[in-house]
Amino acid sequence: MMNSSKRFYINLILLNKKVKFSYNREISSNSIFYHKNDLIKVNEEINNLEEAFIRRISKMNNTALAYACEDINKNKINNLHIWKLIYNRTKEISNSFSLSELVVMFHAYCRSISFDQNFINLINLFWSLIENKLNDLDYLSLIALYFCAEKTKNSQKMEEISNLLLKNILHERDNIKLKEKGLMIILKILCDDKKKIDEEHIKNICNIVQKVDIKEIKNILLCMQFFLKYKAFDEPFIILLKKIQSLLIFKKINPYDILKHLYYISNINNPIILEEVKNTLSIIYLSHSISKGQ
Repeated sequence: MMNSSKRFYINLILLNKKVKFSYNREISSNSIFYHKNDLIKVNEEINNLEEAFIRRISKMNNTALAYACEDINKNKINNLHIWKLIYNRTKEISNSFSLSELVVMFHAYCRSISFDQNFINLINLFWSLIENKLNDLDYLSLIALYFCAEKTKNSQKMEEISNLLLKNILHERDNIKLKEKGLMIILKILCDDKKKIDEEHIKNICNIVQKVDIKEIKNILLCMQFFLKYKAFDEPFIILLKKIQSLLIFKKINPYDILKHLYYISNINNPIILEEVKNTLSIIYLSHSISKGQ
């Protein structure tokens, strides 16, 4: 027979569990409520912003229009009608824009979730306003425009801009500061079969690669492709291999993708690099053995 003291504590535990369950359910309900409430507020703000853009674009000057294009992307506004209004206003005041404003606007449109390949009037307008001034652009603007050429599938502009970009990058190497996305555009150009650069320029690009913190797996593989194409097996290549080894250990990269690239390595006389290649292959072998339960 259970005594009253034990019964009291059992009842107390059961009551506590009920209170906790009720409290957690209330928190969960409140959390969902507040989340929905926040979403409603965000949607209202975006709708108000869209209406404000629609009302004001026809009266904006060149600088305000450039800022508006950036704000449309920052607020993830998906409204092609707004870009049609921007097209009309840009055409009206086309002589007012600076070159950097035109690049900002074109790049913003190409990154927009409203981007439409068939809105050829806006795309052609931007190209016509920019094309005779490409030689005046710095490397960052050229990177932005290469992205636009790629997005609009304009192979002629891609070729023209890539040549200017490489010339710019290779001559301004000491002042080059790139983030991952910009570097990847340059490496993508250099990995093209048609592109060739000399030993000095390869070294300069390797030094630029070394300064950038590369996080995306596809970009790490692109770096590997660059090093292999130009047989650039120096310090930056060792750093890349060490990064790959870490990713392999934590199973964040496909070992077969690395094997496909390492297969093409030949004529390495540097013992340090050879050691790192062996270490990478050993990690791949071990991870394969563990996954197979051997």
